[in-house]
Amino acid sequence: MKYITWIGALAAAALLGLSATAQAATGFQAQASSNVTGSDYNELDGVTDIGATNDAAVGFYQLSGQTIFHAFGEHWNGRTWAVITVPAPAGDDTRLHAVTAATVDGLWAVGSDANHSLIEQSSTGGVGWSLVASPAGEPAGSVLDSVSAVSATDVWAVGHAGSQTLIENWNGTAWSVVPGAPVSGSLTGVAGSSPSDVWAVGQSGSQPLVEHWNGTAWSVVTQPVNGAGSLNSVAVISSTDAWAVGDSGSQPVIENWNGTAWTVVPSPSVTGTLAGVSTIGSSDVWAVGSSASQTLAEHWDGTAWQIVPSANPGPGTNVLNSLARTSPGGPLRAVGLSTGGTPPTATLVETTVG
Repeated sequence: MKYITWIGALAAAALLGLSATAQAATGFQAQASSNVTGSDYNELDGVTDIGATNDAAVGFYQLSGQTIFHAFGEHWNGRTWAVITVPAPAGDDTRLHAVTAATVDGLWAVGSDANHSLIEQSSTGGVGWSLVASPAGEPAGSVLDSVSAVSATDVWAVGHAGSQTLIENWNGTAWSVVPGAPVSGSLTGVAGSSPSDVWAVGQSGSQPLVEHWNGTAWSVVTQPVNGAGSLNSVAVISSTDAWAVGDSGSQPVIENWNGTAWTVVPSPSVTGTLAGVSTIGSSDVWAVGSSASQTLAEHWDGTAWQIVPSANPGPGTNVLNSLARTSPGGPLRAVGLSTGGTPPTATLVETTVG
């Protein structure tokens, strides 16, 4: 297995003349996805891109007449999305919320079951999954909401256990609980550029929360939103360029780290929230979420954020929960859910190209 690198993809895209401008103009289009047979509820919360013919998404479903949810995955083979069975404790309410690619074949997915976190590993690019034990010392009722790989031997997952933040790390051999900053709350996004530059975002009390790992310890970093709000996702380009998205005052909020401080970056004035952010380059950043029960997609071209077209295939609510990082030229994949069709709540996958 070889490590995923975006440098080669960047060079290839430059040679082909691919541009983010073309993608932004086209926006996101709905892509046919699968739902679990016999289900009435299907939701995709996380997606990762490994290449044009190998993407993976995770979420949870509920069978008609049942009251508990079950974790499941989907895999893109370049032509279709197919449902993938995910092993989980029998009889438990299980959900997967995020997935990341540590290598071309090696994936991690995280979420929760009835008693603790749910951690799954794939060595087949998301075609098959195996259950991995939660780490010793993990608090009861732990939920992991986000996962991101710095390398195959440095993977971070964050979430919460009750009212306390939860941070865990994979060192190539085992998962362990890592002490976070001494603050209550929940963490919903994590990403890093190196073993000594990892960011986590979420909410503490009613305000957005940002924490940083410097290779030794986690600490709270001041962020600019003083009122109620939450940061839902973070993406890192370098130690001097990171983006976080969420909501504040019923409107989306976007923040940028310039190496010295986090600042709010003006974005289109709409109601709603941004749930996922993905960076391709300093002048090519994407975010997705929802506004007034419809999907919302925005793009940063290095100068300003603009709303780009996105699909709303369901007659009811349409939501995008996550966005996969990709190479320049795409395709970008976003996942979520749509309501009002058959099944009543169905998976939603959208793409810019392909």
